[in-house]
Amino acid sequence: MAWQPDRLLAGFEALELAAPDDYEGRVVATLVRLPVAAAPQGAVRGTVLYVHGFIDYFFQRHMSERFAAEGYAFYALDLRKHGRSLLPHQHPCFCKDLSEYYDDISRALAEIGADVLLAGHSTGGLICSLYAAKATGATR
Repeated sequence: MAWQPDRLLAGFEALELAAPDDYEGRVVATLVRLPVAAAPQGAVRGTVLYVHGFIDYFFQRHMSERFAAEGYAFYALDLRKHGRSLLPHQHPCFCKDLSEYYDDISRALAEIGADVLLAGHSTGGLICSLYAAKATGATR
C-alpha cells in the first residue's frame, strides 16, 4: 500500500502494514507520519518512532510537532488491534503475548529505513524496551 492522508489527524499520513494472520485472522499495524513538508525546516537530527500504551493509539499532534520542531522526523505506530489498526473481527487491544507486537515494530522500522529512536508511552515503553533487549541480545 501507499501512504494515504490519515483519517484521524489532518495533515498527517498513514500507511497500513500487513502482517501474517494470527489466531483472530487478518492483522495489520498502521504507521503514521508527520510529512517532512509539514515539519519546520532545518537540519534533521534523527528519526523517532513512537509506540502508544495499552488501550490507546496515536493522536498526540502536539508531541509530533514538538519532535519536528527539535529537528526529528516523526513516526508513530498504531499496533495491531489498536486505533487505526483495529479490524471489525478483532477483540480490541488483545494479545496473548507482548512479543506479538515485535513484528509490528520490525515492519515499521523496515519502512522507515533509518536509525530510529524508539519512544514509548506506558505499555508502549515496555514493549519498546523488550523489543530492543531482544534485538541486541541483552539479558538481565
